[in-house]
Amino acid sequence: MNWWRQRLGSLVNAARGLCLLLRYECHAQLQLLAVCAVTASGFLTGISVSEWSVLVLTMALVVSLEALNTALEHLADAVHPHHHPMVGRAKDVAAAAVLISAFASVIIAGLIFIPYWCAGAG
Repeated sequence: MNWWRQRLGSLVNAARGLCLLLRYECHAQLQLLAVCAVTASGFLTGISVSEWSVLVLTMALVVSLEALNTALEHLADAVHPHHHPMVGRAKDVAAAAVLISAFASVIIAGLIFIPYWCAGAG
């Protein structure tokens, strides 16, 4: 029974982290808004199961990288509260990972949705 309690505790901690991310991080809030818009568009457009799979993985990647970026920023600030060039570089590179995934997600969404929307307009 102790093993199950530990797993449940881990799940509770992860849920708390997700709540903190969405409550305090404005970029995560914008990404959640984008997830809602893409999800609504997917339902309205009637995309396929495989297209849903790609979109869900893409959205999860962006939000997960935002969570990792936020965690790295908080950890770096705790370890070195004053500005340090190497800490700044690490934060910038972590933010770049989020940006790269966000750009890729826009391209993927375009590749999925534009053919449907063009076919519907014609």
